[in-house]
Amino acid sequence: MIEGKKILFRVDAGEQIGLGHFFRSYHLGKALRNRGFYVSFVHADSLFWSQLPSFEFEHYNLESGSEEDQTVEICISGNFDLLYVDAICSFREEKLNKVKPKAKVVFYQNLTESRFLADIFILPSIHQKDSFFEGFVSSGTKVYQGLEYSILNERMNEFKQLSKNYSLKVNEIGIISGGSDPRNVLGSVYNLLDFNRWQEIMFVFYFGENYLHRGSVPTYLPSNVSFKEFDFDTVIESDVVIATFGVSTYELLSIGMPVMSIGHQKSNTEASDFLANKTGALYHLGLIDNINKDQINQAISQFLDVEIREKLGNRAKEIVDNKGVNRVIKIIEEIL
Repeated sequence: MIEGKKILFRVDAGEQIGLGHFFRSYHLGKALRNRGFYVSFVHADSLFWSQLPSFEFEHYNLESGSEEDQTVEICISGNFDLLYVDAICSFREEKLNKVKPKAKVVFYQNLTESRFLADIFILPSIHQKDSFFEGFVSSGTKVYQGLEYSILNERMNEFKQLSKNYSLKVNEIGIISGGSDPRNVLGSVYNLLDFNRWQEIMFVFYFGENYLHRGSVPTYLPSNVSFKEFDFDTVIESDVVIATFGVSTYELLSIGMPVMSIGHQKSNTEASDFLANKTGALYHLGLIDNINKDQINQAISQFLDVEIREKLGNRAKEIVDNKGVNRVIKIIEEIL
């Protein structure tokens, strides 16, 4: 009996965390509600949550330093049937042992050592090494892994219906780097690109609402460069996107956008490299610290070839089908 079953989402958003976890969980939460579940959220305090004008789900703000204890207490006292964690946060075994007699525990891409404590572990990526999975068998955790479990922002349902047009000429290249962009990838890419060489191409740098380096944006820009607030509707009008690897990368791939992917730290650089080699759906540039001017400008010259862009775009649409929400809902319904 699904009607009336209660699910507690543990999801953080804002500041350096970004909004990817929130939007995919929000999409899943609405889909679950439509199937008769009662959904609530708990989250660490952030500017994002404090400035959210309205939110249709009941949600609890966790006090700093005691997020784990409060999450467990809310789950138990609220008589929730399932704790769904889409956040990189650790739980101690003794804490989850208090939850499990009353509620199932599902982790979605929670890469901490706590992953072995969940009843279900869902991993929508494919680059993890064998050592990552050691311990799941002995713990009894059931693992679902694969790109087919990718959950995207709900807006992608609309964009997925669009047919990407691969024009003969590259007129615009968009550059995105996530919400706060702590490593200032936007600034690094700006310094690497040879705008004089590509005078017929417009380069648009999209910065997030929480961008930490607004003061470093150059006052005087080349005529073919602009900086704009991030707007996905506008980003997808680009012919090519240079993107810091993350949730937005998968969204772009789902609509067939030709993507040059950059890592801002070791983990997402490895993920980007593996996905590019395994699927042929994107072009991996490397870790931002190691990319030089010749490398990035040579990559742009390759993307001028419409056949290369079309091949990448078509392959990208094949690997991300935007049906991950339905697959995750099926897992949740089966465990309950």
